[in-house]
Amino acid sequence: MGKTISSVRTAITQWIPGRRVAPIPPPPGPNDHESLVAALEHATRWYEYRISQGLQVLNFYLVSTAVNSAAYVAALQAKLDAVAGAVGLVAALVSVAAALAGWRSRGLARLALQPIAEIQDRLAATLNMDSLRLVQRNPHRTFTTPISLVMFVLACAISVSGALYAWLR
Repeated sequence: MGKTISSVRTAITQWIPGRRVAPIPPPPGPNDHESLVAALEHATRWYEYRISQGLQVLNFYLVSTAVNSAAYVAALQAKLDAVAGAVGLVAALVSVAAALAGWRSRGLARLALQPIAEIQDRLAATLNMDSLRLVQRNPHRTFTTPISLVMFVLACAISVSGALYAWLR
């Protein structure tokens, strides 16, 4: 009778527009190991993909900083102070955009740490290997103020200062 009520409830919630149905967990049994491996692989791929996005943002930022620096110096040498100031503001905006994109990627990557920790905990308990609890053993996983915050604030301040210098000289 419990399964009948559950199937009716599922059918009704699927019929109601805009309502989502929670996925039905697979039954425990012989496929439990395969499910655990698939879950670990999914969480690991999520983490790696988001971290690689953050590294791509950092690479873009470094290249754009080099281009903006060259444009700023060239504009100053050509006595195009308004252009140099505009390049300084663009560099500041790029710093802010890169910081926001990087922090977003970092936050999305950290979403995978809890499932990875839970799976590692199950594996460690099953295999009696405490060393498999890698996420829990990492003391820096809760570090909330990344060094990139200081880097991007400093870069933004330098860019704005360069724009003010170009406009006020």
